[in-house]
Amino acid sequence: MERKEETLNVLSALSEGMADAVEKVGPSVVLVNGRRRRPASGIVYSAGKVLTASHVLEREEDLSVMTHDGRTLEARFIGRDPSTDLAVLEVPELGNNMAEPAAGGVRVGQISLAVARPSREGIRASFGIVSAAGGPLRAGRGMRLERYVQTDATPYPGFSGGPLINTEGAVLGIMALGLARGVALAVPSEVAWRVAGTLSERGSVKRGYLG
Repeated sequence: MERKEETLNVLSALSEGMADAVEKVGPSVVLVNGRRRRPASGIVYSAGKVLTASHVLEREEDLSVMTHDGRTLEARFIGRDPSTDLAVLEVPELGNNMAEPAAGGVRVGQISLAVARPSREGIRASFGIVSAAGGPLRAGRGMRLERYVQTDATPYPGFSGGPLINTEGAVLGIMALGLARGVALAVPSEVAWRVAGTLSERGSVKRGYLG
């Protein structure tokens, strides 16, 4: 009986911890309006800057985001990198609800939570583990990831561009569901933050080509 209670306590603590993690990252997760009738998600990675998935931006004008407190704010397109399926938007009125990238890398078997704000109804989450991590990976449409994270968390509609987080609420990667059909992939936070920095400065990422 005592062992059963200990098990229940552990499960309860894990459950509460995951809910706390989602609650922690929630204010930095925004809804992104960049395609017709199909909102996606994004994450505040720097003051006034949103990182999202490139493929969810079917236009580069008339963009907006919706924040955790229900505000709809105009967004300015900064740049995109189709190779990693990442894009950056500038939203000066966002404030400082910035997400924190995970330290120490990603481990296969690690608990992961895909988090998104796909509608006005609020935050959503999906539970799984990191099922693979590595790279490089060639995906469709000429995409090539130097590193990737695969999760078995279910990528519901609108999860593209949202964060994949650990149980502490830190970002393991950015969900980039346009990279491979039927596989939930994320760009590791270390790569995503680096690409975002380049996009903020130059608007694109220059890569060499050997053919």
